[in-house]
Amino acid sequence: MTREDLIVLLKEYKENKARLNIKLKELKNSRIKLKYVDSDTNTTSSYGDNQDIHSKNQISNKVLKKIEENETKKEVAKEKIEELEADVRKLREKVDLIDDRLESLKYKEREILVAYYIDGRTAEDIGNNLYFRLFNQTRSNRHIQRIIEKATEKMLNL
Repeated sequence: MTREDLIVLLKEYKENKARLNIKLKELKNSRIKLKYVDSDTNTTSSYGDNQDIHSKNQISNKVLKKIEENETKKEVAKEKIEELEADVRKLREKVDLIDDRLESLKYKEREILVAYYIDGRTAEDIGNNLYFRLFNQTRSNRHIQRIIEKATEKMLNL
């Protein structure tokens, strides 16, 4: 993995995590729909005046159409589920890759890196506000940039 790839993944982390949650919900709903595809088929009895003419075991066109509709719905739902599963796998790989690498960092490094890349804060803002909130001290832009560089390199070396 290159430095640029890592930075892009960090910047897209929140978006990828939100997409992953949305896709997981869609996948869950699609599986529920597949489970409960309308499978009720009504057979009509042939009682009446001409009951002896019509066969009682004959499947009417209505039933056949309903069965065909159910099968096509199931096939479409299965295809959609397969597509969603592929999307979920890709997104989960991206999110897990960043989660695992962020876990390897120390608290200070992780907080600063998340604020800089994921939250989009500036080094000056981090040095004046975040660092002050965490440690009751302020730091210069250069110092924050060095921390970011070291943490990024640490993540790359994993």
